[in-house]
Amino acid sequence: MPTAATVQTAGGTQQGTGARSGKNGQQVMPLVPFVRASMEHREPCGIDVSRLLLASGGQDLGVFDIPAYGYIRSIVLVVTGTGAAGTPTFNEDFPFSVLRDVALTEPNGAVIAQFNSGHDLFLANKWGGYANAAGADARLAPTTSTDATGNFSFVLRIPIELSGRDGLGALPNQNAAATFKLRMSLASGAANGPVYGATAPTTQPMVRVQVYLEAWDQPEVSVAGMTNQVTPPAMNTTQFWSTQIFNVSAGMQTIRLTRVGNYVRNIIFICRGSAGTRLVGQTNWPDPVWLYLDARPVDTVSKMLLQEQMYRRSGFGGRAQGALLSVAGPTADTAGGLDNGVFVYDNTHEFDQSLGQENRDLWLPTLGSTRLEIQGNFAAAGTLTVLTNDVAIAGPVFL
Repeated sequence: MPTAATVQTAGGTQQGTGARSGKNGQQVMPLVPFVRASMEHREPCGIDVSRLLLASGGQDLGVFDIPAYGYIRSIVLVVTGTGAAGTPTFNEDFPFSVLRDVALTEPNGAVIAQFNSGHDLFLANKWGGYANAAGADARLAPTTSTDATGNFSFVLRIPIELSGRDGLGALPNQNAAATFKLRMSLASGAANGPVYGATAPTTQPMVRVQVYLEAWDQPEVSVAGMTNQVTPPAMNTTQFWSTQIFNVSAGMQTIRLTRVGNYVRNIIFICRGSAGTRLVGQTNWPDPVWLYLDARPVDTVSKMLLQEQMYRRSGFGGRAQGALLSVAGPTADTAGGLDNGVFVYDNTHEFDQSLGQENRDLWLPTLGSTRLEIQGNFAAAGTLTVLTNDVAIAGPVFL
C-alpha cells in the first residue's frame, strides 16, 4: 500500500517530506509543482473596441492577437452597453447575446473554442466546471447589470485551462511571432432579434468590449535549491468547445453527435422551438431521453430527474438554505436559476459531486468511430444546439 512518502506527483518525482537517497546514494529532492512554482498573471490584451449596436444587422469586430506571455489560462471579455434610450423588451438570452461568433484559435489556426452566441459562452461558463457554483453564474455577478432602457454590462471568460488546482490545460504562449487569435462580432440590435424583443430601443447602446489575458508565469528552473516543474502537467493537453445545430421534427428522433475522438468532458443541449425560443424548447425536450454509446443505452432519464441532477451538482434553481418548502427558488433564466431549454450532461463531478476541479476519471473516452447518440420524443419541431467540451490529452492527466 502506498504511503505519503511514495505517492507519485504529476511531475513524476516521488513526493515526501524531505530529500531522499536515489540511485548510487544520490539525494533526490522533491519537485515543486507547477502551480506553486509559478504565479498568477493578468494583463489587458490591448483590445478595446467600441461599436454602436445596429438595428440593420450584426457587425464584425475583427480578429485580434492575444499578447504572448507564459501559459494562457483564459481570455476575459468585459462587455458594457451604454447610452440606450427607450423602453425596449428583451430577448430571453439578453444581455449575453449581444456577442456572436466568438472564436479563439491557436497559433497554428486550430479552433480551440467556437461559440455562435455570447449566450452559448455564458452557458459554458455556468455549467463547464471552471468556478465554484457561487461564482459560475454570470447573472449572479455584481458586474452584471441591465436596465429598462437597454443598457447592460457583464464579464465572461473563454476557458482554456481545465483545472486551477494543477494548471492542466494551460497552453504555452511565449512566441510573439505566433499568437493566439480572438475573433468576435456583435449581434443585431433589431426588434425580434437575438438581443431585444418585439420593441428595440429608440436609441441603440454603444457596446464596448475590453479583453484581458489570464495566464501563469514561466517558473524558474530552480529556486533555493528546489527544482521546479516549469510546465503545466501533460503540457499541450487541450480542451475544445464546439457547436453543432440540428433541426428536429416532432416525434421520436435519434440524433448522432459527431464531435467524438477525444475525451468528452461536458455536453450542453439547448432545445429551442421553431421560433427560436428556449421557453418553448423547455416543453419540447423529450421526457424521457436516452443516451446511447455504440448502440448501447447508457442512460435513460426523465426531464425532472435530469434537472434535479443539474441542481444537485450546482445548486442552481434551489431554495435559499433554511427557506420554507413553500418558498420557491429562483425561476429559470434568472440569477441563480436553471435555464429554460438547457440540459447538461457533465463528466466533471466525481471529485466532490459538484461541477469542476475533477480528477478526470469520468471523462468519456471516444474514438473517431464512436457512435454517440441521444434519442427521444420531441413534442414539436425546433432546433437542438449541442455544445461539446472535449479534451485531447498529451500525457498522463489522471490523478
